[in-house]
Amino acid sequence: MHKEDHTLGNALRYMIMKDPDVEFCGYSVPHPTENRINFRIQTKGPPAGDVFGKGLANLSEVCDHIQQTFEDSIKQFKDEGMESQ
Repeated sequence: MHKEDHTLGNALRYMIMKDPDVEFCGYSVPHPTENRINFRIQTKGPPAGDVFGKGLANLSEVCDHIQQTFEDSIKQFKDEGMESQ
């Protein structure tokens, strides 16, 4: 993956490893000055590309949930502040 680093690499590795069809998932940064990561996925049968795509989709869902929860909390905080005025 080009223009990515440990931030995405570690989160995506975690999501992929949660899949019961995955035996191994790891990533590496070839060199600290390079903005890319290489993934290695070993599965119990399904194609690694499919597992990778599923991991990206799952991570995206988690990020959407976190963002929505954060926005709901901000709204609740602001609403409570207006009630006390």
